[in-house]
Amino acid sequence: MKLILPTLLLVVSLCGSVSAEQWGPWEAPATQRQQPATNNGPLQQAVRLFQKYVSPVDGPRCPMYPTCSTYSLQALHKHGALLGTFITVDRLYREVDAQKNFQPIAKWGWLRFHDPLTANDFWLNRAQ
Repeated sequence: MKLILPTLLLVVSLCGSVSAEQWGPWEAPATQRQQPATNNGPLQQAVRLFQKYVSPVDGPRCPMYPTCSTYSLQALHKHGALLGTFITVDRLYREVDAQKNFQPIAKWGWLRFHDPLTANDFWLNRAQ
């Protein structure tokens, strides 16, 4: 018990000679997470209305992954209204023969066919 007080005084005196900057930062640096830019255009709102009201009633009918509505939102966000609509319509046409053209994967307990946006807009990235 008699050694605790002198030891504590020694530690405090040693720490007093060291500046706080040498200890390092007191707070962890705040990392800012980039939020995806949400474009609330009429087409995106229409797709979200479909996702919220029609899709739950209709059931999980899209055989693709990501689902057609998610794919549409990705295309509209990445390429804008005109080209995003074109890419979405192209996807809806390809949905009919998904078993012939795409590899099946198990997703959410269903058999889906993997068809990401990056597999279909590669030709746009070369032009830019």
